[in-house]
Amino acid sequence: MAVIELYPQEKKPHPFTSQTLSGWQWRQLDKGDDWTPCTHKKPTTEIYTDLLDAGRIPDPFLDENEKLVQWVGAAEWEYACTLTATAAEMAAVRQVLVFDGLDTFATVYLNDTAILESDNMFHIHRVDVVGRLREGDNTLRIVFKGALVAGQNMEKTLGKLTCFNGDSSRVYIRKAQYHYGWDWGPTFLTCGPYREIRLETYDVVAVWDVFTDAVVLEGLQQADLTVSFTVDASKDVVVQATITSPDGKAVQLSTKVKAGSTEASLSTKIDQPQLWYPLHHGPQVFYNVKVEVLSVDDTSVLQSTSTRVGMRRLRLVQEPLLDAPGTSFYFEVNNQAVYINGSNWIPRHSFLTALTEDDYRQSVDECVASHQNMLRVWGGGLYEHDSFYQACDDKGVLVWQDFMFACGVYPCHPAFVKSVTREACDQVRRLRRFCSVVLWAGNNEDYQVAENLKLDWDPADDSGDWTKTNFPARTLYERHLPAVIQDLCPQVPYHPGSPWGGVNTEDPTMGDIHQWSVWHGTLEPYQRWPELTGRFVSEFGMMSLPPRRSVDKYVTDPAQRYPQSAVMDLHNKAEGGERRLTSYIVENVRLRSLDLNDWIYASQLMQAECLGAAIRACRRQWKGRRREYCGGQLVWQINDCWPVASWALIDFYGERKLAYYAVKRQSAPLIVDIGRTYTAVESNTLEALKEKRAHVDVWAANSGLSQDVVDLTVTLFDIQTGGVVRTESLTRTTVGANKTTELLHGLAVDDKTAVQAIMRDSSTGELLSRASDWPQPLKHIAMASPEDSGVQVTVHDGRVDITSKLPIKGLEVSTSNESVIWSDNGVDIFPSDVYSIDATGLSKTDTVDVRYYG
Repeated sequence: MAVIELYPQEKKPHPFTSQTLSGWQWRQLDKGDDWTPCTHKKPTTEIYTDLLDAGRIPDPFLDENEKLVQWVGAAEWEYACTLTATAAEMAAVRQVLVFDGLDTFATVYLNDTAILESDNMFHIHRVDVVGRLREGDNTLRIVFKGALVAGQNMEKTLGKLTCFNGDSSRVYIRKAQYHYGWDWGPTFLTCGPYREIRLETYDVVAVWDVFTDAVVLEGLQQADLTVSFTVDASKDVVVQATITSPDGKAVQLSTKVKAGSTEASLSTKIDQPQLWYPLHHGPQVFYNVKVEVLSVDDTSVLQSTSTRVGMRRLRLVQEPLLDAPGTSFYFEVNNQAVYINGSNWIPRHSFLTALTEDDYRQSVDECVASHQNMLRVWGGGLYEHDSFYQACDDKGVLVWQDFMFACGVYPCHPAFVKSVTREACDQVRRLRRFCSVVLWAGNNEDYQVAENLKLDWDPADDSGDWTKTNFPARTLYERHLPAVIQDLCPQVPYHPGSPWGGVNTEDPTMGDIHQWSVWHGTLEPYQRWPELTGRFVSEFGMMSLPPRRSVDKYVTDPAQRYPQSAVMDLHNKAEGGERRLTSYIVENVRLRSLDLNDWIYASQLMQAECLGAAIRACRRQWKGRRREYCGGQLVWQINDCWPVASWALIDFYGERKLAYYAVKRQSAPLIVDIGRTYTAVESNTLEALKEKRAHVDVWAANSGLSQDVVDLTVTLFDIQTGGVVRTESLTRTTVGANKTTELLHGLAVDDKTAVQAIMRDSSTGELLSRASDWPQPLKHIAMASPEDSGVQVTVHDGRVDITSKLPIKGLEVSTSNESVIWSDNGVDIFPSDVYSIDATGLSKTDTVDVRYYG
């Protein structure tokens, strides 16, 4: 019987294969040292973690060790690994090394032949190594030069530019800017192969950068779907895409791709598309997209890859408002206006390769658990790992993505523009497949820096070329970067910077603002937050210390565990941070002592009160259609990159601060809230001595899409006796959908009175929300003695119940059982009300400790 060859006179095509490199070893360059193998087998690594694993340096995060390891960033290092090429891989027509990211000045050698030089941490490289690869073992070696020296040399040649935070040379270097130090982070100029390196081999074809672009039409009844991809084809092939809906219905498309093609696409229409929604607005569903490359000769599969797409219609709405100047700034997904309760995200670790996929997922879960629906990837870090965006897609957390420029005057000479444009193309191509990414912003605070330095910035000048001015990077932000978005990802809006909009960056009537009059600037009292909102507040915050359990981990010498110690100062990077922190604590909170526990509690209570006041003020301004006076707020910041006193809600070790719980309560989809206003009584008395009267307003904030019918009880309590001063009730009151509804106005109170509001479902009596209000500042309140408070905590498996005889402010529960996760904390307790807190991992035999204000 004759054998018929499908490929006469030639071998059967080698299909696409991919091998990820690992097994790294390292050494300091030109020191003659032996190679040190990495103790892990991960495909990514960097020098600080490797030195630490090898016992060559002390833990940089402990005590004052940051000072002892600065030499690492000034040195030069090399990495090597063995790449074993099989006979089949060697026989392939194409042999390509793919580098997803090298940090930062890297020269790559394959068998001692230089194959790549890179000077941008955010570039992705594909290098043809045919003729340089040999069968069996090959050596891939990477030399990393110091970023600081390189930047300072550029500065000498090109001129010194200005930046806030870190060495001024950083603006020339395309490296994560926070590595140079920030007002919450250390200086660790690390280096290494921080993203994966792969060997890809194939004969006929390779497909990558598969992108499924779904354009959902306005009526939401149809979507135009395009599957595009980059291709390297040496022969004609057939590309087949199978699109499977969330309910299992499949559509198959195919196209013939000609030899020599570099890009191709397939298109179809999807009727009645199943849509992806953000958190609390609907389900997170995905269409699976499988792309197969088939031989035209025998239909054998040469390559197969899968991705997914969440379909959504997205708009950034900036339109005139009723009864207010300027324009709105809010996000609309699937024709639904979405109020944003969110946070800013900095890199979760100073050493990126120390993170796992679970770390990213846990962080996004923490965001969801606190009812936050957006994370802003801040421009001084990096374009995050795929795992981060994958988790945001899965959980419905929207992503505001900055390009990586922060707090500086950046250059715009031709070589820099070329590098940045390639960076933008590489990263936008990578991230555009994630439906959670809903905004690209050009930079963080660079326009604000230009204003501060009085640089040449005329908003009326729309020439598009400002390279000859002393604010040259404006050309990047308003010309080059938006062109990349328009070309590669036109469905996602672009915003030139953050903050940006209006007559200047502080204009509260247009665009977004960073509201740092509280903490920075004039150190405004946080009680003034109702006067400080804007159309969208994308940064605001208040510092606090991490919990005591964390302090004890990074301050190893008990003698250094006091607020003013050298170690504690080193782990507070904010310029003037101790002074500002002290000002806010002393102005607001009564202190018993400077004992570390008291200082930690005071700072955390103050942070919780401040952030609660800010979110309360912003959310109240979401008043319905054409009255979106504030479209959302983003807390600075949700996380830390090392152990530090900072603005974070969750510290480096994963401990939740009291502010985390305050943000959680204020961000719930349906809440009742209270605001206290002081007005001076007209008299001839000097202004500073005038008597002030107070009243409270009560409202409900609903970010849900349906109205609710509720019962409301507002009780005024005497703080010292716990007696009821007055009660107001509303029954079967309608709370409007997706807006704030005012409920009570002008309820007179005095500085001896605390107020509690409880909102229940009218039909079922279910508790929907509590709110409380206290005289300000808290330090003036005459609290009763702890002996009279009558606080009782009943411990159950997985729950505590708390009651009291008197109004109690900021009650914190804790336990030595580190596995316990509290659902709430730092709560206000009132007489005749049982406050239950769920506690995962808590046993009724555990001892629960309590502290509260006063």
